[in-house]
Amino acid sequence: MIARAGRPSAHALAFAGVAILLLAAAAVLPLDAPPLALFACPFRAATGLPCPGCGATRAFHYAVRGRFCEALSFSPLATLVAAACGAHAVWTVLRLAGLPFAPRLENTPRARWVAAIALLANWIFVSVQGRL
Repeated sequence: MIARAGRPSAHALAFAGVAILLLAAAAVLPLDAPPLALFACPFRAATGLPCPGCGATRAFHYAVRGRFCEALSFSPLATLVAAACGAHAVWTVLRLAGLPFAPRLENTPRARWVAAIALLANWIFVSVQGRL
């Protein structure tokens, strides 16, 4: 649904700020050196299985560099989230500049089910892939 937007809300601004920080960190921090190399996944350590977020760091790393095939091979959902972060940050800047319309997403039961199914499908993909 397209609605009259006006200025972005405080929530939209905060989310855009977090999105920019995530993308900047993915662009600057090396994958195989501290600080990222110092972290171990507690879920994987406890169960031996990849967590639902496994591969997200590498997916963000490759997505911000434009290497989408590699990003998708680590985590399709995280690649989509990285793209959504970039799109939201750009959209928020455009709204701050006076863009008159913005899409309004509603939190519906269907949207929650789609998100849950996407997370489960991504977890199955990461588990079967076994690259991490």
